[in-house]
Amino acid sequence: MEIIIVAGILLGFTVFFLTYVSPAQGPTMYTPSEQPALTNLAQQVLDRVVFVNAPISTRAGQGWSIIDLALASPGPLYQPQIDDSKLSQLLAASAQGSLCTIDQKTAASALGISRAVAIGYGLLAPSYSDVTYNYTRILMNFFGRSWDSYDFTLIIKPLVNLTICPNLQLASATITRSDPICSGVQQGVWVRSTAGGRVVVTAIYCRTDAGCDVLSYQLSLSKSGAYWQAQVPLPQSYFQGLGDSAGLALIAQRVDYPRASDFYLFNVSSRSLIYGMYSPDGRIWLLHDATVSCGSGNVPALGIRRLDVFTGAGFITLANDVVLNPGVGSGSVKVDACQSCINNARCAACWVTPPANALFAVAWAERNSQGGSAPQGVMIIIPLVPTPPQATIRVDTWLRWTPNAPALQSAVATRIVDSQSATYQLQLVLYKKP
Repeated sequence: MEIIIVAGILLGFTVFFLTYVSPAQGPTMYTPSEQPALTNLAQQVLDRVVFVNAPISTRAGQGWSIIDLALASPGPLYQPQIDDSKLSQLLAASAQGSLCTIDQKTAASALGISRAVAIGYGLLAPSYSDVTYNYTRILMNFFGRSWDSYDFTLIIKPLVNLTICPNLQLASATITRSDPICSGVQQGVWVRSTAGGRVVVTAIYCRTDAGCDVLSYQLSLSKSGAYWQAQVPLPQSYFQGLGDSAGLALIAQRVDYPRASDFYLFNVSSRSLIYGMYSPDGRIWLLHDATVSCGSGNVPALGIRRLDVFTGAGFITLANDVVLNPGVGSGSVKVDACQSCINNARCAACWVTPPANALFAVAWAERNSQGGSAPQGVMIIIPLVPTPPQATIRVDTWLRWTPNAPALQSAVATRIVDSQSATYQLQLVLYKKP
């Protein structure tokens, strides 16, 4: 009898815990007859995320607002594909880094963003306070008049972790990457992955007054301990002058299924001449470092000798010999298309529109002779995909009314979907008010 009583108590506690304490895995309070309809609704909601293509953000005051989760890429013919640029907008809403302000009013007005987060060398993202979620509008798009009866959690997670792992001892500095997957990597430059297969690595090397080289390597990953890896056979000359007169970036793509990608900028300087940002309006912006408070600036002028965009099948040059000026001295400054900012155009910032399916933009900037102690040339890489590529994206519409996840889920739907650069697992947890 005592055994039966104890078993009953344990069973009761288990049901209580799963129902009210563990929202991610617990049962629902709905009857078996209701469950098929709720499961079908969860799948329909996730299908809308995957198959519907619509603008997901709009300018709102001094920032941007996410208004939809219609993440489909424009025009996949035979299978669903989600848009990397839309995923990057969702991730930007939670970007972490040091806060910067865009002091140049003309640039801030054109961007629609007055604050930004420094998330890498010469790389900015809109600050969390400038990109917000309009949960009510998102729910209305999904559920219409019944929007206030539902909430959901959407989790988007890459299936494979592909990471470039350098371990270089240079005369001027040591270059390593503080990522757990790179722990214990040998001397050299390696690509590591949580899955085997083939990887294409593209190297971009630029040097002042010498132009840029582009090399590509196809590598096969071999099992080594917990990971698969391959060494990238870069020329030793590519490590000369980094941080002052040369720039080097790598882009890695897994060409077998599931897809994965990564990028790495080799740099030993804390000072960039320019800042780059991919904004919610789909444009790549370049700003003189004196226009941003986290710059160390007031370099009188500089020229962007190259502005290339990597599309996954090569490079497209979008601008050459662009000159940016922060507005020192008399006269007004402007913001214009980069190719219109040459000679004495007095542009404080400029922009380009990348082609469809582009993954990264690579900008090589050289300063003029009045730059003082600033580097002679710098390279920045501006990803048009989620940064970092291995990051998990999560959207919780219930944050509109509570900081705590609802205790009862209604149904769960999952799907595996490709983007231009990676393969993701999507999970949608649906909540319905009882």
